[in-house]
Amino acid sequence: MYIESLRLRNYRNYDNEIIQLKKGMNVVLGDNGEGKTNLLESIYLLSTTRSHRNDEDKDLVKFGQEFSSVEGISVNNSGKEKIGVVIHGSGKTLLINSQPVKRNSEMIGRINAVLFAPTDMDLFDASPKTRRRVVDLEIGKLSVIYMYSLSNYLKSLKERNNYLKGNVDKIMLETLTEMLYEPEIRIIRERNEFINDINSYLSYFYNQISGENHKVEIEYRSIIQEKEDEGLMREQLKSCYANLEERDIYLKQTNTGIHREDYCFYLDDKEVSRFCSQGQKRMVILAFKMSIVQIIYQKKREYPILLLDDVFSELDNKRKMCLLKLLPDSIQTVITTTDINEVEILKNQNISIINVRKGMINYGK
Repeated sequence: MYIESLRLRNYRNYDNEIIQLKKGMNVVLGDNGEGKTNLLESIYLLSTTRSHRNDEDKDLVKFGQEFSSVEGISVNNSGKEKIGVVIHGSGKTLLINSQPVKRNSEMIGRINAVLFAPTDMDLFDASPKTRRRVVDLEIGKLSVIYMYSLSNYLKSLKERNNYLKGNVDKIMLETLTEMLYEPEIRIIRERNEFINDINSYLSYFYNQISGENHKVEIEYRSIIQEKEDEGLMREQLKSCYANLEERDIYLKQTNTGIHREDYCFYLDDKEVSRFCSQGQKRMVILAFKMSIVQIIYQKKREYPILLLDDVFSELDNKRKMCLLKLLPDSIQTVITTTDINEVEILKNQNISIINVRKGMINYGK
């Protein structure tokens, strides 16, 4: 998969720019504040329907303008598609081949992109909600059923929480609780499979980037122990909710469920958040992202687009080269950098250089 061209209108600091991207490596070069990250963000928006910077949609509209739009022409195994997002006063419109779609889940993954951004370094110390959101989004790119199950679960959870705020009849509460089981079973099984898949690659990519030999893994901290047998999962879920029923009634909210799960990263059996340096954390995140790339290829038989924002920071030249050697020849990569010397590191690569200055594009050094 790759993006052939990208059009930005009134997007952040862009007026009306068409960016041509090549299949291989694209280096976006410019000083800070010129629009490099905005360009990567626009591709991520097409992939996930949201910004990775957690801004409100209205913040993506250039100051003084009434709307903003991003349009990408993507090419995959099935052919070409035009994917678009228009942000306006009444919300956001998602488009596939110029036709509006109603649900975000119809768009997520149509352009499959994996992003490394400096803010990813906060993942280890962030709230469990942030880590769940990252994992949910990556699984959602691969599984429409997962997104459907997650949507159903959140809808049923909201209904249960609303009921807990009033006078509670335990028979009715049990009925509402049982509505959670089916989507939870699907979600736990898919989360478990995803984390197992990640763990099968994580140490390899970390060691390739670092040039060292370590064990890196993610622990999936589920609310139940069983993650495969549906019957046992249902029994464990039932017990889990029963044990906290009185607490739920007292606190008027649901205190267990897949919305309370977490993931913990380990390097040689030590928690990354507590014991690792910034450089080690960066390499763990990069290994995590490269593992996701490999899983997408394994499932889809085509590589996603890889977006690397300021990836070279805090990596020495040796590790920069190790990272570059890991990139498959057939993967479209978009890298941002402020340093022309970083481009020299890539001189043996077949690259396209995109210069950005004040939201305007030109090509070549």
